[in-house]
Amino acid sequence: MPLMDEFKEERELVKTRTFKEKMSYFWDYYKWHVIGGAVIIFIAVSLIHTFLTRKEMAYYCIFINTVETYNSKDYKNAFIEKTGIDQKKQSVYWDVDCYFDLSTMDEQTVTTTQKIMVYLSAGDLDTMLGDRAAMNRYAYNDVLLDLRTFLTKEELEKYEPYFFYVDQALIKQAEEENRVEINTFPEDPTDPSTMTEPIPVGIRLENCPKFREAYLFGDEQYFCIFQNSKRPELNHLFLNYIME
Repeated sequence: MPLMDEFKEERELVKTRTFKEKMSYFWDYYKWHVIGGAVIIFIAVSLIHTFLTRKEMAYYCIFINTVETYNSKDYKNAFIEKTGIDQKKQSVYWDVDCYFDLSTMDEQTVTTTQKIMVYLSAGDLDTMLGDRAAMNRYAYNDVLLDLRTFLTKEELEKYEPYFFYVDQALIKQAEEENRVEINTFPEDPTDPSTMTEPIPVGIRLENCPKFREAYLFGDEQYFCIFQNSKRPELNHLFLNYIME
């Protein structure tokens, strides 16, 4: 029997069946079409909803090895009020879910490294608060801003005792030798006299009691700015805020 005739015969037979039998027949023959269509519709609706409701990133700081305390939310909200940012339209993201331990390279360290790479490549990251290990990694990947191009003369004098320096000569040497990683760092990153070409890229968080009440971290934690940050005014505001 030709296929078309067989299809017509099957269709006529379905007409004589009960509603329950018709639904069972429909599901047996078309369930994968229905499921596939539902999945496509769900994905389309999700994408449209994300596009219509997404907020522009107004500021993004990543915190390394930092723990929030009971008043961290109030502390952050007070900063947002200072910026005048409308949170209905824009988002201020302080990412505290980042942990870093190069001695083990565990899953959390790998996840944090990948996250920074993605957001840094997209130009979304502005600042980082990190310990010495995190500073060394990104300072010697040459992605941190030379603070001499950012701070005022008065600020340079104020923060100089707390600077974290990178030896640019080590970066140049690695480039000349086509080495991807630099594994040997200056013993004391706060002492520029031990370096050939010292550049200040970080500020140690000292004398900032309000910030220390809101966040817990180790003995050393530094503020730094990524080179491709496009929000210098907010970077200034953030630095001054956490150093109060």
